[in-house]
Order: sequence, then structure tokens, then C-alpha cells
Amino acid sequence: MSWHTNPVIIGLRKVARQLGLAPILARLRRTGADYEHAFDEAMFSALRTGDTVWDVGANVGYYTKRFAEAVGSGGHVVAFEPFPATAERLRKNMLGLPNYTLRTLALGAQAGEVVMQEGSDALGATSRIVGEASDGITVEIAAGDTLVEEGVIPMPTVLKVDTEGFELEVLRGMTSLLRSPETRAVFVEVHFGLLAERGQPHAPAEIERLLKEKGFATRWVDPSHIVAQRD
Repeated sequence: MSWHTNPVIIGLRKVARQLGLAPILARLRRTGADYEHAFDEAMFSALRTGDTVWDVGANVGYYTKRFAEAVGSGGHVVAFEPFPATAERLRKNMLGLPNYTLRTLALGAQAGEVVMQEGSDALGATSRIVGEASDGITVEIAAGDTLVEEGVIPMPTVLKVDTEGFELEVLRGMTSLLRSPETRAVFVEVHFGLLAERGQPHAPAEIERLLKEKGFATRWVDPSHIVAQRD
């Protein structure tokens, strides 16, 4: 267990949220010049020409586009973005880049349906699964393993996961592909606050443990991002 998932640190995060400090600290962190720099650097240094990258929680395609450019014409990016309006913006941002596929569905532990609610910011970055909501839309959920087993999409060599508090469910739905040596690296943004709101305060430790069990060496490059790579 790393210090990021230590119960004491998890408890301190909870206190910060209760005192209303978490949003302030998050804003300060995001305005820093180095926010996500180490995560980006680790991700793109792991990419190879010809890779197949899954961008799970692709949003408007910021990373999708960069991945497509990095893997070249011989590689491919599969972008998962379940919210239709956001997916349409992704399509527009990807004009001129043919080496990607957009899947307008959510990944989870098993097949089903969920209600999604549109994000509250300009990028839709807080679009979340909300269970039931009068102003939400119903979207399909699929397990990553099933999509590969049925030949719907190719096995990934690299995974990026940013799913607003549903990271653990996504990974639980792809245990077979995580076990495969073909999948070299996994990069996850872990939403501690959203996981705690959903009654899963220990999910970050479970994410770390699951990745290690599948043969990855893990490290936290900052308080919210875990990198997992084959030794």
C-alpha cells in the first residue's frame, strides 16, 4: 500500500472535504504549472508507434487526439465517451485523424444501462453516472473484456481511464485484458472525493491492489494519478 491509499491519508482527505477545503486545494493544484505534467509525461513516454490505445472517459478528445498523433497511422485509438453532446464535440476535434474509433458507451464491471447527467463545466468534465435523474439520459454499459472477446474492438496495449469515480468498476470489467501481457500500461485518474461520495472510500487502494495482482508495477505520480506498467 502506498501513502496515497493509506487509511490515515484517506481520513485526512475526508476531513478536508467536510471542511470545504477539497475544492480549494483542487483548484490550487490545477492552476499549478506542473498539474498532470508527470502523468502526461509517463503516458506519452510509454506509447509506441502502432499501439492500440483505449481512452476510457475521453470527454471532448483532448487526449484522444494526442494519442492518435502519437501512435501514427499504424496505430489506433478507441475513445469511450457515453454522453452524446460531448461525443459530438470529440468527433469535431478529431476531424482529419482517421486512426480512431468512437464508442458512445460507458465501460463497467458488467453489461447494463445507466443514467448519465451532463457535466456542469464548459468541457463537460463533470459528466457523471447518477443512477436516476429527470434531466439525464440512458446510456449503455459494457465490460471491456466482453468487447474484446466478441471481437468488437481490438485488445489495448495502453489504457487511459478517467471516469469520474467509476474507475474501479471499469477495471473490474477488464480483468482478462489486464492479465494479458499485450496490455503494457494503464494510466488512471483516481477521483478520491467522488469515490467517497459513492461509499467507496477504499476504492483507490483496491485499484492499486488490482493492478498489482495483474502483474503491473504501480506508482502514484501525483495525489490523483496512478501509473501501472509491466516490469
